[in-house]
Amino acid sequence: MSEKKKDGPGYTPKTRTVADAEEEAAGLSSEIFDVIDLRGKTSKPGPSVARCSGQDEEKFYKINHAWSLWGVPVKDMKQAMARLKEDLPQKGWKIVKYGPDKSPSKSPELIADSIKKRFSVSIHLYDESDKTGSKAPKSLIYVLMTSACFQVPDGQTVDEY
Repeated sequence: MSEKKKDGPGYTPKTRTVADAEEEAAGLSSEIFDVIDLRGKTSKPGPSVARCSGQDEEKFYKINHAWSLWGVPVKDMKQAMARLKEDLPQKGWKIVKYGPDKSPSKSPELIADSIKKRFSVSIHLYDESDKTGSKAPKSLIYVLMTSACFQVPDGQTVDEY
């Protein structure tokens, strides 16, 4: 039995190629986008590789995928958040939190885990509709998906950052 590092992930990371994990992240993100079902402007999507804290950087990695959507009415964004709460469990996600976040504006937040796929997602609706002026922030839905730590197959290294 191998010893876990004191600050390790607390589980045995699944072995996967970086490309496979990125592809899965992109697919899960597309599912979330389809549930949101709004056609506004989106940031450039794309998963990225990150380090697993306290782990060998050559062998262990996680995938982050952040993107946002804006340019649609806030009432439509609120309906999309409710749709996410309703539909994500049918796609294998467990809703961990749904409600206002801890910010002063109490922005709507949804946090869900896909235990089978080993990904978590945090989705926020930032309602900036009460702000005015050209420098006012845009109202948007912000999505941040993060994987558990994975390990590259034997003989491979994490060579992307």
